[in-house]
Formats: sequence, C-alpha cells, structure tokens
Amino acid sequence: MQSATQEDQLELEAIRDFKKGYVYFLTSLQTLVASFLQFLTAGSISEQNKRDLLPYRKALDQELNKSQKQIKDIIFNLDEKHMYPMVKKEYSRYFQGGYADGPRTEFVQFNLIFEMLRNFAMESKESWLEIRKSITSGTFHDPVFRDDSILNFRIIPALEKIDQLSILLKRMAYVLDIENYKSVLETRNTKPKFRENLQYKLSSVFTENLYQENLVANTEYAGPLPGLDVDESIISMRSAKKEQSAEPKPAAKIDKKPQDGIINFIQAYGKYSWNSDQHYFFRFEIEKYVSEKAYFNQTISMDTHLGADEQMLRSELIKSLSSIKRKNKTSEEYETEYLTFLTNFFDFIENIIIMNLGIPNQLKWVFLFHIGPSHFYMIAKKFLMEVNTGYLHVQSLDGKKVTRIIPGEVVKKHVVDYWNKVILPNVGEEKNNLALLKRITEVVAEKYKEASARAMAEYEKLPAEVKSSKRIDELFRENMNHWMGAANIIVFKRFVKNKSI
Repeated sequence: MQSATQEDQLELEAIRDFKKGYVYFLTSLQTLVASFLQFLTAGSISEQNKRDLLPYRKALDQELNKSQKQIKDIIFNLDEKHMYPMVKKEYSRYFQGGYADGPRTEFVQFNLIFEMLRNFAMESKESWLEIRKSITSGTFHDPVFRDDSILNFRIIPALEKIDQLSILLKRMAYVLDIENYKSVLETRNTKPKFRENLQYKLSSVFTENLYQENLVANTEYAGPLPGLDVDESIISMRSAKKEQSAEPKPAAKIDKKPQDGIINFIQAYGKYSWNSDQHYFFRFEIEKYVSEKAYFNQTISMDTHLGADEQMLRSELIKSLSSIKRKNKTSEEYETEYLTFLTNFFDFIENIIIMNLGIPNQLKWVFLFHIGPSHFYMIAKKFLMEVNTGYLHVQSLDGKKVTRIIPGEVVKKHVVDYWNKVILPNVGEEKNNLALLKRITEVVAEKYKEASARAMAEYEKLPAEVKSSKRIDELFRENMNHWMGAANIIVFKRFVKNKSI
C-alpha cells in the first residue's frame, strides 16, 4: 500500500474526531456554540464590552440559536429509530424494484447523512464568516476582549470545526462518486452514483490515498479481511461495468426479491416526546427473518405448549420424532400453527404480567402500549426460554441431526404484527395522557419495592457460608431472576428506571 500523500495526511488529521462518530463531532460543536451563548449572557462581561458587542448581538444570537437547533435536529435524525424510517421513505428516489436491506440501503443512508451535514455546513459557514468579518472590522475599546474572548476563543474555533466538517463532506462526496466533489459546498444539487460492492460507511472516508483510486479492489468480493471489522474495511469496484447511477432504473432490469414489501419496523409513537422515544420503536432484520422462515421447511416438530410437565413433553417429542407426522404437514401449516401459538402465548404473558404487577384492568391496553414493542419482545423471549416452549425442532438436510431453535426474527415480526393488529387498535387517546402513564409508573414502582423487599428476605435466608463466599451484589445478580421474576425485572427497568417519565 502506498504511503499517504501530504494532502491525505492533513485531511485525515483534520477529521480525526469523526473516528468517534458523527454524534461525537456534532456534540463537541454543540458544546462550543452553547458555551458562546452562555458567555454572551454572563455577568462577567464589562458594561463597555457589552456596549461594543451590541451592534453584533442580533446576528450572533440568531446564528448561535440556529446552529443549536440544526445540530440538535441532525443528532435527532441520526438516531436509528428516526434514520431508518427516513431511509425507507427516500429509498424509492434512488432505486426501483422494492426496498431491501443491504448495500443500497447503506448508500441511501450515507447520502442522507451527507446532505444533512452539507446543508448545515453551507448555511453556517457563510454566516460565521460574515460575523467574523464584522467583528474584525468593528470598533472595540478593548481589543484584547475582541481578539481573545470573541475571535480566538469562540468564532475562529467554530469556523475551524466547520472547515473540518467541510473536509469530511469532500471525502464523503468522493465516496458517493459526486462530480466536482471538491466544491460540494458551492453547489445546491448533487448526483451521487451507486457502486455495488462499496461499503457506504463513515469508515470509508478514512481510507488512505482516497483520491488515488485506493477504493479499487479485486473483481470478486469475499468480505472483509480476517481480523478487520466490517466497518474498518472498504472494498470497492470502480470498473465501468459495475458503476451505475443512483437515479431510478426501469423496473424490468431489477429482479424482485421475495422479501420486498415486508414492513420490518413499527413506530408506535404518541403525540409527545415522552411517548415517542426509543421504547416505542421496534424493528427486525428482513434477511434474518427470511432465513429463519425457511426453517419451517425442515421442521419435524414444535414446542407449542404454555407450560406443561417436562417428562410428558419429552415423551411427546420422542413420539413425534419417530412418527410420520412431518409427512402430513406442509411448511405453511407449521408456520401457521406457530404464529397462532405466538398470538396465544402473547395473550398468556400479558395476563401474567398484569396479574403479577396488579395493573387495573381498565389500564391494560395503555399499560401494554407504554411497555412498548421492544420490551414486550424481551419479555416474550424470556418467557419462551423459561417455560421451555416456542422451539422448532429443525432437522438437518442430511437427516442426521435435529436442532431446537427459537426463531428470534420470526418472533420479532410477530410482535410488530401483534402491535398493529391487537395493541394499537385497543388503545386510543389515553396513550397521550401523561397522568395515566404516571399512575402506571406508580403502580409498577410500588410492586418494585415489594419485590425488592422479598429479594432481600431471600438473601437473608441464604446460609452464612454462601453469603461470605461472594459480595452481596454478585449474589443478587446470580439470583435476581429467581427472586424477583425475570419478566418483572424487564418491566421494572422500563418504568421505574426510566428517567424520561
């Protein structure tokens, strides 16, 4: 590999903060802007300096507040629960033939992030340069205050941050194969081009000698080199045959994939920030789901009980393995039976949770809504494993081995479907009632206190030699699921430990 050119070394050094992620850089810029705002309103500035600053205060306040809002919005959109729906929505602008996870999704996301950062840089740089020009040429009775407190400690560092962002955008534009990538801040329209085997990740911009065709790879892509994370390697093909525009292509040229049309996420949001956070968002991986769905083709038996005697289950399993039952059931029948079991099982665990926690019946649906699909899945998975049910008995292709599997992505998809079909239709405007949420939280918190007291009592019952063998926190970690109930702990963490409620 060639050593990095001087230009490349300088650029890589300038954007080193981005190695910790977009949000790390944006947060540092946000802190700089916030400290500038705080400085302007602080009582430590002399009256004379305040009067000298007055002609520039309006422009400064407007730019600082605008920057704060823009950075906050970008950080908000970078969160997966917000970025993922944006990618789904924008996907059809770039590709036809239906949405599918993979390199094209990464391309759309990478370009969306590029455009968000580019718009911010274009607007901010012009404003900050104008402010610097005005203050530099302005009249200040205390030039040290102007040069150090305003320019050197605040305005120039902000401009340096924006310059670092501009370098990142230049390198992102090159990865996106945008023409005139060196002047991306000088034009409103950009036309990215998609290349099949290029990884569209932040790590791409850190490739040494990026502009010297360093993205070229072998014509066959076999994945990242051993020992490297996927996000640390970049493998691309720049041959003309592989290069293609990201503009929509005729549908006839794209093969329709079987997973097209599957909605693999749910945003069960309310009206407010407190019921629109990560607890109300949930997704599953389409490729994993399709892979797990294929297990039904090799399934010879299933555990679909709601908590039966272990010995009886073993007896039934032996019978099913030695029978011709499989020949009389299609994969579709097994799948239908399994999904029906999941629906019944979800209803079963709902009733157990509500009974254990003492949730009033009239609050059942709003309580389940606020648990959220993500925590509900965790509870369901925990119950499945504790009750020893929900397993598929999957026979290997050679017929020599049978493996018990809980198809996690199938369960996740059913949670999404269950939320759409059962939970959401049964909860109305009460989901936006903060008083009801606080009431639910109080009920759960009271049960948490009771469960904690029981757990402490169980700890006290332990033999002295057990207590002396380990620290108390270690013993609690080992026994907590048994003492407090694994599913209950998940609910406690959702409500009692949640600082946003």
